[in-house]
Amino acid sequence: MKKLLLLFPIAASTLASCGDSTTTTEATTATETATTSTAATGDMDMQYRSRAQRIADKMAADMKITDTAMVSRIRTTYYTRAQRLGELRTKYASDTAGMAADMRSAYSETDNEFKGYLPAESYTTYETSRPTYYEEAYMDDSSAPAETDNSASASTETESMSGGEGGKMKVKADGDIKIKDAEGNKAKIDGDDGTVKLKPENGKDVKIK
Repeated sequence: MKKLLLLFPIAASTLASCGDSTTTTEATTATETATTSTAATGDMDMQYRSRAQRIADKMAADMKITDTAMVSRIRTTYYTRAQRLGELRTKYASDTAGMAADMRSAYSETDNEFKGYLPAESYTTYETSRPTYYEEAYMDDSSAPAETDNSASASTETESMSGGEGGKMKVKADGDIKIKDAEGNKAKIDGDDGTVKLKPENGKDVKIK
């Protein structure tokens, strides 16, 4: 009996020690996960700001905009768009259904914002060269943006923004955006009137005006 009584405190102590160890491990893992998540978010934000800066600088140079306040405002507009498109990439990471319509909305919001503060002449110039400032041409954050040929046959092609393996996106010089995911589902956004056409691999075609 005495031996049993002596064993109880030892067992309790051992269990407490294990419990403390488990709690500590869980807390450490949670901290590491939170740190990684914060770092990843910070990295993406830096990329958004970098893209916005490059696109704004390109647009300012093309349109000979020298007003620093105006350039700053343009940069903010593109930064907001980059954030929005980043959210869409995450949202449609595994399923691109609905992505085309949301992308169309994101680009329309940018157009409306520019229309609100750009001089009429500048906005008209922006409209005619809009594809030059599509984010897809600036996705490589480690290098300068690709030059955009505005000829009728030119196009800029990148890997799918949705993140799906094997997916592709093509932005043509006339403003049309074509998306194809790894499963063969296709979507097209008309650069002129914004019409969205969806062609699922299995199912009926859908047209959204």
